[in-house]
Amino acid sequence: MIEGSSKRFIAHTPASYLMQFKDDIHGRERHDVIKGTGALRKAFTYHFYKHLEEKGLLTHLYEQEENALKEDGILVHRCTPIKLEILVRNVARGHWVDAHKVPLFPAGVVFDQPIVEFCLKIKKDGLDDPRVSPALILALQRYAKDEEIRGHLLLNLDEVTVLETLALEINKHYKELLMPHGWVLEDFKFEVGVMHGTRAFVLIDEISPDSSRIRDQEGGSLTKDLFRERRAPQEVYKRYLQVLEAVQCL
Repeated sequence: MIEGSSKRFIAHTPASYLMQFKDDIHGRERHDVIKGTGALRKAFTYHFYKHLEEKGLLTHLYEQEENALKEDGILVHRCTPIKLEILVRNVARGHWVDAHKVPLFPAGVVFDQPIVEFCLKIKKDGLDDPRVSPALILALQRYAKDEEIRGHLLLNLDEVTVLETLALEINKHYKELLMPHGWVLEDFKFEVGVMHGTRAFVLIDEISPDSSRIRDQEGGSLTKDLFRERRAPQEVYKRYLQVLEAVQCL
């Protein structure tokens, strides 16, 4: 039904997809395939989403009939995506640090409070997930010339507040998960959608070592920065596995 750079969605029932994880990895304008990393991301996403559900947060896991975790993917509800990526930053990395992007902060600065950031989910016509303010989100919802954007964002500032609150809740639970290991959650991103006929936001897509930055007690990366740093594929796989084992112990 749908295929992206790292996942594909296959029709399962009229109400669900099978979300499959590919072994492709992207970063710093590079692409490679690291065998087995798709399975690690799949398992991490499933177990972390189950953990969040236990904390009262809604996800798109589809488990009415059976366990959503399958050998070849995760069963998920068919949702209408909101065309935003939401980022939570605890530490300055990535976009606001890298020399080829917007290096306005020294790398590694710990923010006094988590920063919630909204990006428009679009990569075309020279756009690459641009940062947007709440007011701009509402204007684009009504007036964007691109039909993939117009009507697929947020309806009002109350919904912005709901997503900011959700972002901070996920951040709290994610940090608690890593705390026993002495690991630092630097940042992560996530996406939301709505079920048919509702405006209840649910977590969709994935949260995994591909969409997070986590460092160990010595400052070494446990996530996709390893690929950006051109580390060996075996090291990337090993560190992804470490993060998965942490969430499986919940």
